[in-house]
Amino acid sequence: MLKGNLTCAIVNQLLTFFVEDNMDKRYRDMVSTHLRNCPMCMERYTVVKKLYNEAERKRKLIKKQEMMQEEISEYLDGEMSEKDIVHFEQKLSTTPQYEEALIATMKLKRLLNNSFYKVKYNLSTDLTDGTIEKLKNSAGFFMKFKNLFSHLFQR
Repeated sequence: MLKGNLTCAIVNQLLTFFVEDNMDKRYRDMVSTHLRNCPMCMERYTVVKKLYNEAERKRKLIKKQEMMQEEISEYLDGEMSEKDIVHFEQKLSTTPQYEEALIATMKLKRLLNNSFYKVKYNLSTDLTDGTIEKLKNSAGFFMKFKNLFSHLFQR
């Protein structure tokens, strides 16, 4: 069906670009006109826009988690300025996710360091099985943390 000089097939091909606001103004106006006059294409647009918004929300959540993990790493490795340390410790006291992630990261770091030094100084002959088991347990903890963290940010 032709609405606003564009067919439904053409609008379908342009819909993703339209939703992402990644098209020339002239074509954008043509797609807008078509959508106002074509209920079927408007319905498709609504679905695509909803999916796009959900993907953007998840992308931002992942970015936020990555930034938090990067801050924790900098904090633990002593790579923060005193001002950044104060700011980070305020986050720790006000944001439970930061504290939980810090504790989990510290546990993993301690486990890996202990394993490294045991191997380095040959303090244990059968370290592999124990370390792998501890890492599996830690991985379970991290998965629970990840699930908790993702649920908290979905609200």
